[in-house]
Amino acid sequence: MNRTTSLAVLALLLAAATPAAPAPAPYAGAQFRYWAFSDHDDLRDVVAYWVPGPFHVQLEVWDFARGRDQFRPEVGLHLRDPRRSVYTLQWRHEGERERFWLGTDQVLSRHLVGRGEASPIVAREGRTDWVLDGGLDFYWADYSFATATLIRDPREGGLWVVPLRVRLADVRNDWIQLTLAPASRRSLGWAAEGKLRWLRLGVERNNRYDFTRLDNVVWTAGVEGPLPGR
Repeated sequence: MNRTTSLAVLALLLAAATPAAPAPAPYAGAQFRYWAFSDHDDLRDVVAYWVPGPFHVQLEVWDFARGRDQFRPEVGLHLRDPRRSVYTLQWRHEGERERFWLGTDQVLSRHLVGRGEASPIVAREGRTDWVLDGGLDFYWADYSFATATLIRDPREGGLWVVPLRVRLADVRNDWIQLTLAPASRRSLGWAAEGKLRWLRLGVERNNRYDFTRLDNVVWTAGVEGPLPGR
């Protein structure tokens, strides 16, 4: 599937989409992330996002110490059916590649949500790689949840990753989140994140970042809150 075909498929899916049930309260935010890579080509990452309803827009700039910088715009559409299951169509520009997501979050019961997603990565030259994942979420007490996901990525000879995540939240949706991500080839990633009122902080460690041979540590600081007048 080339880039033109991928864009056409995405356009047809958007045109065929049905109206959604009410979306969560609109919000917006911005973050600064510092990526410390094992090859010392560190990255300064500025992100701003706007989520006004059943879609989101994100603008991101990657500023490498030595590598080629990137502007990475992203747009996603998240439609809800009467059962509050979600259907996602998403696109992001990634340097010399275009990445798409087609996925769904299906409400299975009062506490359980099943997830599935296919994500083609379309290179300007070369093959298209398909990243596949599926998972299960268990929700309890307001916004608290535990989730497990199985990811298969074909890049760099292929890798299996199983992120395990727990979020503890209160009624205002302030939260603490812990992630452990074991992977094949004896790789292990982890993350600790939190949100208090408008402040967001986090740190994460990735082995074989983005399914390459690089490791990194990422420090994050940002702000996030409801849109004015909501």
